[in-house]
Amino acid sequence: MVGDNGYYDPVGYHPMWLWIACGIVALVLLWYIAVWFYPRARAPQRRPVVKRAPEEIVPHYLRLIDEIESANASGELSLREAHLKLSVLVRLFGEERSGTSFSTMTLSDLTEGNHAHIAHAVASYYPFEFGTAPSGDLAPSLQRAREVVR
Repeated sequence: MVGDNGYYDPVGYHPMWLWIACGIVALVLLWYIAVWFYPRARAPQRRPVVKRAPEEIVPHYLRLIDEIESANASGELSLREAHLKLSVLVRLFGEERSGTSFSTMTLSDLTEGNHAHIAHAVASYYPFEFGTAPSGDLAPSLQRAREVVR
């Protein structure tokens, strides 16, 4: 209805809407407070790396090479899988020996980084790892891995 001054009176809202608006504002404020003060998730703790004594490293990796050889001889590992494992094993040996991370290096990185013995071994494994149909003998590759480890 038009009032005495020619304008309509303000429409009255139900008080419930005021409480809903206040609740929404309170929830938003609580969200910001929780995000600000709640501690962030921490990065998972890395397990401490067990440092082997230098005299334990060589026998350990020679034993792993022997395990790859026996697994290939028994048919558990194909020629490709054996070469993949040898490549990883040679890289891990270099990492453990020198402290340099070889697992993410490409062959050219290994060659340029003055790690010729590891680069030569990894390069000789490439045709077996990435070839279409690997065939051949595992013995030269095992010998190359043993030479790197010694």
